[in-house]
Amino acid sequence: MHNFFKIPYKRVLIEICLAIILVPLICYNNIYYPKKQILDTNYKYEEIYFRSLDNTKLNARYIPPKENMPTILFSHGNWGNISWFFDTMIPFAEKGYGIFIYDYRGFGKSKGFPYENGLYKDLRASIKYLNEEKHTPNKNIVLWGLSIGGGVVSKIAAEENFKAVIMQSTFTNIEDMAVHQISKVTGNKYLSRLPKIVPCLQKFDNYSRIDKINPPFLLIHSKGDTQIPYEQAVKNSKKAKYAKFVLVNDDDHTEYTNSLPVILEFLSL
Repeated sequence: MHNFFKIPYKRVLIEICLAIILVPLICYNNIYYPKKQILDTNYKYEEIYFRSLDNTKLNARYIPPKENMPTILFSHGNWGNISWFFDTMIPFAEKGYGIFIYDYRGFGKSKGFPYENGLYKDLRASIKYLNEEKHTPNKNIVLWGLSIGGGVVSKIAAEENFKAVIMQSTFTNIEDMAVHQISKVTGNKYLSRLPKIVPCLQKFDNYSRIDKINPPFLLIHSKGDTQIPYEQAVKNSKKAKYAKFVLVNDDDHTEYTNSLPVILEFLSL
């Protein structure tokens, strides 16, 4: 009887220890995919270097707004850098919106390395830069967060008011995403529960604060998103009582053909 119980207990103990060590690391390493390669564009912009709240040097691109138009402050996804998302902003610049698209620490030409609280500092510094250097008050700033950028935006938008807030293709929190990804990869419902037991180092907990964001507020997601399940957006929308919620059909996580016209219409109201 003694030998029967001895081996399983050791195995369980080893698995628990591995989970405690590995789950937080897996959560972190599957969040950030910064790139240094800068993609070309023919559209004119001002290149800006500024400091985050902890003095980390950041890079941004800026296009001034036309008269009486707001400025879109864009927080991009967890991969690439601003040059990979810049062309998405061009239709908005052509409509007269100002554009400020910045790279988080560790992305593109920005220094440092990414982590959750650092990204919050980077967005706050971007707002401060627009306020002080471009004389753009919060009432003329649209916060737009894509994917993990939604997780950055929700933190700041829950604490301050802006011209408008857009959260596109984002999740409830990193814990739910870890459960989804582990389940998707392993197909094991027990392994997929590990993030519920062992906390991730990064949280980006949209769900806990999304009901504190004031309108105008747009939540938009696609049923065709293969990275972040739209069910998480539905869950967010049920708590975000002030949000306009739109589900489009055919966009993927990096394809915005059907989403961009909806965003343009939302901003024009």
